[in-house]
Amino acid sequence: MSVEGERRLLGGRYELLERIATGGMGEVWRGRDVVLKRTVAVKVLRSEYADDPTFVARFRGEARHAAALSHPNIAAVLDYGEASQDEAGEHLAYLVMELVEGAPLSTRLAVDGPMEPGDALSVLQQTAAGLAEAHRRGLVHRDVKPANILVRPDGAVKLTDFGIARSADSVPLTGTGQVVGTAQYMSPEQAKGEPATPASDVYALGLVGYESLTGHAAFEGTNPVTVALKHVVEDPQPLPADLPGEVRELIDSALAKDPGERIPDGAAFLSAVEETMAPTPGGPRISDTRPVGVRRPSGAVRAPVAAPPARRRPMAVLLPLVVLFVAIGAFAVLAVSYGGADGADPGPSAAADTAIVLAADDHVGRPFDVVSADLTELGLEVLRVDQVSDRAPDTVLAVSPAGTRLEEGDEVRVTVAVPPVETPAPETAEELPPVAVEEEPAPPVVEEQPTAAVTDDVPAPSDSAPPVETSLPPTSTEPVPSDPGTTAPTEPTTPTEPTTPTEPTTPAEPSTPVPGTPSEPAPVDPGPTTSATTTDPAPASAAV
Repeated sequence: MSVEGERRLLGGRYELLERIATGGMGEVWRGRDVVLKRTVAVKVLRSEYADDPTFVARFRGEARHAAALSHPNIAAVLDYGEASQDEAGEHLAYLVMELVEGAPLSTRLAVDGPMEPGDALSVLQQTAAGLAEAHRRGLVHRDVKPANILVRPDGAVKLTDFGIARSADSVPLTGTGQVVGTAQYMSPEQAKGEPATPASDVYALGLVGYESLTGHAAFEGTNPVTVALKHVVEDPQPLPADLPGEVRELIDSALAKDPGERIPDGAAFLSAVEETMAPTPGGPRISDTRPVGVRRPSGAVRAPVAAPPARRRPMAVLLPLVVLFVAIGAFAVLAVSYGGADGADPGPSAAADTAIVLAADDHVGRPFDVVSADLTELGLEVLRVDQVSDRAPDTVLAVSPAGTRLEEGDEVRVTVAVPPVETPAPETAEELPPVAVEEEPAPPVVEEQPTAAVTDDVPAPSDSAPPVETSLPPTSTEPVPSDPGTTAPTEPTTPTEPTTPTEPTTPAEPSTPVPGTPSEPAPVDPGPTTSATTTDPAPASAAV
């Protein structure tokens, strides 16, 4: 691929203008044939697959198969080419196809919901016509699904991606033992590892009809192996009872578990569809509704009908099938089904310019940098969400929202695997993290000091009597004599009744206290100068 300024030219002929779709196997670009001056679709195989010689050989076989088919309901392949090296150092393989102005059926169902019976039958009729031509030439599509059925605005249908299932046979497993894709449209015989036949394409087309009428897949599960096993051992939920009986019978006959009881090929299925669409005596044709491109009026969603649980096969049949599935067909289920995931290899449709519908399987399991670049180029805002996982670091685990209509500028959450953070064990006590310990509160320290006993019976002092002073600790900074023989006890004193002051009398000579024993407290002088509770052994002449 040459680069002239900002032009990207494949094979010196096909200019890549803009990417219109991204899938697990490749990218689809709107291109221009500079020789014939026409717009084309160019599907470029991913570089990781282009380095696999077996895969490239089968991709080349797809080009030959589709190029050999010429039918109005099959997207035409115009050219095939390989470039050993481009300026980015990549090996490239590409298909040049007609550009279909429209959208995949999967996008229509995701945006508009279930289709009217006439619309669904129109899609089945045109798709069956394309399959009939392929089966007539000895080709089995093996990957019929809504993503490979393109619907133009005028209702015309194009079947695309012939041979993708063949190309997927050698898809390498990822580091976690999984391959990208889906098993929702596999026939029971393919799920058991048996070769696909034209009846296998009919079964897949019956599943397309079921999904078109109900808005959801016939079989769903948490992983592809579970879904593939359901094709073998379970029947889908019955179709809504308000559908015409002929339509329900058509779908049921296409979904028979035994290929011998199923509609055998595309031509027979086409005849069955046309018979169903034929007018009944005294009634209109089922197809006389409206064009496929016209969406259902707002609020005209078919009411859900309660259905009995899906019937399961007897255990006597189930056990051998499970053993057969695990022992013989497990790898075939994964490899064949995953090569053609919904949206994994989008057809040459131009509808992606206005509507973006992501398929999670297109991106799960791929490196985050690659997925982020793809989504950013589509005009989407990427929000990375890290999640601890044992998967390889930076592997995409999930993409949300998936299966819904997105516009440029919408945000997409990409969940990415990150390894768990290992915290080393501390080697010393100093490295241990601090532990919060709830300490009991220390008991309050009570200082033994004289206090005044306060009671409610103490009357307020009169204006004529001075207030009685209590024995509080002295606030004076002057030293207080501390003779053990004359120091008054520290017990609290009882306040005395205030009395009318009298003329001071000469106090009696204090008695000599016995050393080591407390002396009786001196009476409190009501005079204004009494402020201490100790007895001074000084002579009486020192008192006032």
